[in-house]
Amino acid sequence: MGGPFDILVEEHHALEERFARLVSSAEPEPLSAQRELLALLRQHTWLEERCLQPLVARVEGRHRARRLAEESLAMRELMDELEELPLGSADWQARFLALEDLWAAHFQEEERALLPRLTTVLDPQEQQVLSLELTRARNALRSRGHEGH
Repeated sequence: MGGPFDILVEEHHALEERFARLVSSAEPEPLSAQRELLALLRQHTWLEERCLQPLVARVEGRHRARRLAEESLAMRELMDELEELPLGSADWQARFLALEDLWAAHFQEEERALLPRLTTVLDPQEQQVLSLELTRARNALRSRGHEGH
């Protein structure tokens, strides 16, 4: 894409790969892989809530920002439930697939529509500031091991 949202797009692709590996049973330690995936999803959610949602509210209005926040809440609730269920159980699999579907739709909508629209309304200086803010926030998450709780 080449813009202020590169960090988010890169994370989308990395998360999609992790989902695919977990679904295909390619992970040698599925419980550890599940925990790592959920931690990364929580970090990504936090990053979007901190950096993307305020911009969406400013550019596209509160209604659209609220819809984005509701999507995040639904995904967070599924993540919480997954952490409580036995790995591989029927209930766990159903919620995992529901979470994967929500994330896939979320990634696609953001990358195909939302992020390009936001990029067009930001001037170059705003894009640079946003890119720097995303980089700093992601680095802070990584240095603290933040899980987005």
